[in-house]
Amino acid sequence: MTQPDQPVFLRNTSGFKQFLSNAFLGLLGILIIGNAAWAQSTAGQTANPQNLITLYSLAKQNDPTFKAAAAQLQADLETENQAFSALLPNINLGARIEKQENTYEAFGMSIDASRNPGTYSLVLNQALFRPQAWETYKQSQLSGEVAKLRFQQAEQDLVLRLTRAYFDLLTAQDDLASIRDQKTAITEQLALAKANFEVGSATVTDQQEAQARFDLAVAQELAAQNQLAQRQLQLETIVGMPVNELATLAPSTQISAPVPNTAEAWAEQARNNNLVAQQVRLSRLIAKGESNKAKYGHLPTLDLTAQMVETEQQIFDGNTGRPFDLGVDSTTIGLVMNVPIFSGGGTQSQVRQQAALLEKAMNNVELASRNATQAAKSAFLGVQTSLAQVKALETALASSELALKSNKTAYEVGIRINVDVLNAQQQFNATERDLFKAKYASLINMLELQAVAGQLNAESLKQINQLLVP
Repeated sequence: MTQPDQPVFLRNTSGFKQFLSNAFLGLLGILIIGNAAWAQSTAGQTANPQNLITLYSLAKQNDPTFKAAAAQLQADLETENQAFSALLPNINLGARIEKQENTYEAFGMSIDASRNPGTYSLVLNQALFRPQAWETYKQSQLSGEVAKLRFQQAEQDLVLRLTRAYFDLLTAQDDLASIRDQKTAITEQLALAKANFEVGSATVTDQQEAQARFDLAVAQELAAQNQLAQRQLQLETIVGMPVNELATLAPSTQISAPVPNTAEAWAEQARNNNLVAQQVRLSRLIAKGESNKAKYGHLPTLDLTAQMVETEQQIFDGNTGRPFDLGVDSTTIGLVMNVPIFSGGGTQSQVRQQAALLEKAMNNVELASRNATQAAKSAFLGVQTSLAQVKALETALASSELALKSNKTAYEVGIRINVDVLNAQQQFNATERDLFKAKYASLINMLELQAVAGQLNAESLKQINQLLVP
């Protein structure tokens, strides 16, 4: 019989055990369901490969070079505020407090006095006629535009660096996949050569040739794996985080020709919109401003000045023989003009110097225009060449595939030897790999052409990203 002082949950041990069992099973079920949900969520994340747009957003947040360019832009834009401040009132508050120990002697008397006199001033200066300051302000506005163009260059550079690293990684993946496909085919041929040798329908040479090709493929696979790791590190350095699966180009992807499809049209756009050429043109205007400032050195300057001064003074009274404090308040308003008369020839020398620098800047404008024209035509030629290579390699790939099938069929009937099949397989894999490389090069050349013409931006990246598929 159960003792009356036993706790209630011990009076029915079987019920308590059933309760623990149900609780454990329920908790186990929750863990299983939660783990399945987590696994499904993780699988969903890894199932979505990263593309150019997602990596570009990460790169803008994490790439140190781009972030440094953004900080430099903010710093450069402050130059305009600093130049404009020279045209606004300049107000200064001054204070001077002293500790004085004085001894006054008069009429046979000597008096010691200790005091703390002070002087307080409020001074205002306003430039009324300072042509050099106005010219500096206009130059600062031009410098701000130059800074914005430099930042656009940094954005273009980020797009190009990211795209190159992205397609370099895809190229490394294609190289590794091609070698592995070739290795698989060699393995099949090696097994077939061994089987034929055992039954006497092939020589040992076929077996040795296949074995040599297999050993070479193993070495190439190791090198390709190392290259893939290096390319992945380069891309991760730009985006600032690990990169997993990437969206790729579909084998059937067709790349269109650039619009407009003439070198002269792109050259004209480059002459007008090339970022470097635009910066050089603005630099010529800044140089012209420097020339004007040198000439303004002959002109007078006019400033408005106003000040309020409060001074505490101590005066000795000759009648009583005692000092007493006296406060003096003064307000002054005036105009200050400075007229340069002779500077030892320095102003004339600066005028000649800036005139020579202005001539240099004008020549730089012409040089930048010619460089932009040449770069646009060269980039357009690169696009045309890469697109032609794509067309040629597409034809070569079809021929290589047909040759591979023919060699396999001929080998099965004894017309071809094992090495012929291996050579055909190697040619097919190499052609397929080169075709993808040519497509990647075409897309990169497209972006470089747009960059030379000053048209490369995030929208250009979106157009290429639309060609990528999981």
